[in-house]
Amino acid sequence: MRIPSRRLSLCLAAVVAAVSGLAIADVVILNPAEMKGQVSFGSETVTQFKVRAFSQDGFQAEKLFTANPYSLLAESGHAYQPTVRAYFSNATASESYLEVTQTAAVMLTQSSPTTVNFNHANASRVNFSLSVVGGTVSSYSIYAYANAPAENTFAITSKSFSTPQPTSASSWVSALPDDAVTVYGTVYLTTAGGTQVQRSLSQQTVNLLQGPTSVNWQIDLTNTGQLHGALAISPSSAVSSHSVYYQGVGGTATSGISGNKYLSANSPYSIDLPPGAYDVYLRTYFLPGSQNSTTKSYRVTLAAGASSTLDFIETQGTGQVPLTVSGFYTNADIASFQLGHQRTDPAPGLSTYGYDYTLKNGAFESLLSPGNWKRYYLSLSLYDNSNPLFPLNAYVQRQYYNDSSAPWVAVAPGATVSLGAENVTLVKTTAYFDVQESSAEAPEIPLSSPYAYLTRYVMNSDNTTRSYHYARGYGSSASQALSSFTLVAEPGTYSMQAFATVNGGLTQFSNQSITFAAPAQTPEGVDVTVTPVENEDLVVNVTFPLVTDPGVTTVVETPLAPEPPKGIQLFCADGASAEGIECSPLYYDIETTAGFSEATVCVRRKFKGANGLAFFLRLFHFNENIPPAGKWEELPAPPGMDSPAIDCADDLAACGCTSLEDCGIDYSSDPPVSVIQVCGVTTGFSPFAVGAVKEEFTNTVGGVEYTGPTGPPSLQTWSVPATGTYKVTAVGASGASATQAQAQQIQGGCGAELSGTFDLQEGDTLQILVGQKGTAATYSGGGGGGTFVLRNGSPLLIAGGGGGVRAGATVAGRPGSAGTAGVAGSVSANYTSGFVAGGTGGLGGSRSASYGAGGGGWSGNGAVDGNYGEGGFALRDGGQGGTAKTCGGLAHGGYGGGGSGNGCYGGGGGGGYSGGGGGRVGGGGGSLNTSTKPEATEGTCTPNGHGRATISIQPG
Repeated sequence: MRIPSRRLSLCLAAVVAAVSGLAIADVVILNPAEMKGQVSFGSETVTQFKVRAFSQDGFQAEKLFTANPYSLLAESGHAYQPTVRAYFSNATASESYLEVTQTAAVMLTQSSPTTVNFNHANASRVNFSLSVVGGTVSSYSIYAYANAPAENTFAITSKSFSTPQPTSASSWVSALPDDAVTVYGTVYLTTAGGTQVQRSLSQQTVNLLQGPTSVNWQIDLTNTGQLHGALAISPSSAVSSHSVYYQGVGGTATSGISGNKYLSANSPYSIDLPPGAYDVYLRTYFLPGSQNSTTKSYRVTLAAGASSTLDFIETQGTGQVPLTVSGFYTNADIASFQLGHQRTDPAPGLSTYGYDYTLKNGAFESLLSPGNWKRYYLSLSLYDNSNPLFPLNAYVQRQYYNDSSAPWVAVAPGATVSLGAENVTLVKTTAYFDVQESSAEAPEIPLSSPYAYLTRYVMNSDNTTRSYHYARGYGSSASQALSSFTLVAEPGTYSMQAFATVNGGLTQFSNQSITFAAPAQTPEGVDVTVTPVENEDLVVNVTFPLVTDPGVTTVVETPLAPEPPKGIQLFCADGASAEGIECSPLYYDIETTAGFSEATVCVRRKFKGANGLAFFLRLFHFNENIPPAGKWEELPAPPGMDSPAIDCADDLAACGCTSLEDCGIDYSSDPPVSVIQVCGVTTGFSPFAVGAVKEEFTNTVGGVEYTGPTGPPSLQTWSVPATGTYKVTAVGASGASATQAQAQQIQGGCGAELSGTFDLQEGDTLQILVGQKGTAATYSGGGGGGTFVLRNGSPLLIAGGGGGVRAGATVAGRPGSAGTAGVAGSVSANYTSGFVAGGTGGLGGSRSASYGAGGGGWSGNGAVDGNYGEGGFALRDGGQGGTAKTCGGLAHGGYGGGGSGNGCYGGGGGGGYSGGGGGRVGGGGGSLNTSTKPEATEGTCTPNGHGRATISIQPG
């Protein structure tokens, strides 16, 4: 197929691994469920509390409250562990809180709120004290935890002290009564010589079931040793300051002791520490710019009352690392940089690090202490809020582990060496956050402060970690119905966690993967084809008939996009099910920097199931330029394609395949593996989605809208494209209301809605008669026609039409019935007496003289109302609505067997499997559902009052 020269042809091929099968889902951006309840802790004063819910599959939500009751929204369809963190009033501490986690998970669904209370009248305290001899307390954090069958608890009490610092401190930490509450802590001390020391406080276990208890710790800093030395780091002109770091050796008396001391440039130092073994190293900060480096670590042993010397005298070397940013950004777009270096030394030397935040002429030139170094860490930050709809607040990080591209390099004093190069390709996508409301009529639910973070590990062939990649981004704090921001990452597949604030609480939107394809160079020219990605999961071909400016093109496979139109089912990646939703959908965000005009986008996918799916698939695109905030649109098929989607087995060449095997098609497996391709023409790039639409049948056929008692010359037909399971839905038409009754807000009855799944064979022919609304006259209203769906002449579904209603009635016409019998009409204004029987067993409805004719059924016509009007005709007799005659205006019955509403002020019965009875208030027609999984609703009102029928394929 040749595309006109001014069109852009883009073929996006997404191949989903056959092992997962095909899943089509109603889109869920956030499907909120509610957890609510009360929080109390006896006599403790709760100043505020935070409720959190966390599921085993990674979803979470949290919100801070100042009063009861609480209400927390979380993604529905998941089992969550509830947690509360209660902050207590504690005059002797800076902060004191208790966290309680219930061990039993609770399922949250949208159907109704789930109540989870945290009521603990017996909340208790563990009193503690700590004292220091030969020093003072700078700050402390005391912890307490206990694990019980129903609940786990964790508590913290902390405080920082200003000068003068005390030599002792006491307070309490919260707990629930348990026979084994473990208490421990961390304290920051200042020795008599001014050295800052961090100490771990030993664990103590107490039994609160025996009543109140207390713990205490005593620390002696009088018996210390001294470490001192000279600093001479060159080039001295570049030195800004230093910090001496020290930490105790694990498994010895100094384990848990650590700290550092800040020093001015090349000044001597002196620190006093408890006796024992320590690892000590020096970090030096350099100017100009911002960078630092560390010496090797030295193992020293201090003796009580003795002095030891450790000098740091070094000449730095220089490690050069060029940086090249490409893809959708360049070096000039980066707001800040950070390059980390790691050094290694023989045992017992520690691994220490140096960092450089300054780029000079496209390269890092890092001053490094002599030793063996390698590139360890790189981070880039990008900021651009000039477009408030798509703010850019991005951070990208890579970290090397066992990566041959970041080797160890010896740095000698005064030498300049190469530590390799950093080449970073960046891809961008727009992350959309949108809350799915409970119904189309529900008000929009606003959200704010969306953010997402991505993680990815790259492994070596021996299963060791080569590198770790991380990215994050965030959007506006403004409250919006649809919020978005630009997310940037290196190419690859990431695990994504996405959150936003909804109703004041932090709620998780996504716990799925996102794939960034490597950018494909897109040169200027005519008929330019590029392939941003080509693998068994996703293949993208982009053909530009005209590229006016060269650039790059890519696609991001993402779970985040604006909520598509209601009723559209989207392709998705997994088979998880929640409340009838098969799985979360996937979107394809296409970006290019090349100049172009139009695009033809084609999506090819592999799936388990019948190939008849191709008949229903369409390509949808979110057009950001449609006010007020963008809109999804169904893309038209490209020129030369009869249908937007094809079964690749029918046209291998069009799908880029040479054989069934090459395409991945396997009809011999159970279930069969099919491949489809869907195409559409667009004028811009942004999220795309493959959606399954329903084949819909209405009263408009061949461009002609049919109304009244007659329909198209023949029944509408549909040929089953492939063997499979299909869902068929039929809605009967509404009965008419006399114009005088309408003035009193009295309406005709609405039709019944029936649905069911059916196993259909390729080549089966379905015949469809769509019921039409009854005709309204001044005093009379015709009955609505039933909607019939037949397979090879036998009924699958018959949805009854609603009854008409005449002037003077005080109640609406009766709706179509979900049962097989027609609904009785009534000659009384309020439908309390004078009932006129509906038909049974496929027969037509009855009439009462001059009160409207009966509706037609499957095999029997509706009763004629004398000379006033005809009853509705049975389907076997053509299914026409009853024609009105004398006495009043012409209130014809609707096509589909609706009875006429003529007669002196009559309402016609609805058509259906069995006809409704006529009367002042007409009865609705009966219905028939032959599905093994039937669904039925009475009184479904369509926007125009006419019936409809839809057909959609079910996942295989």
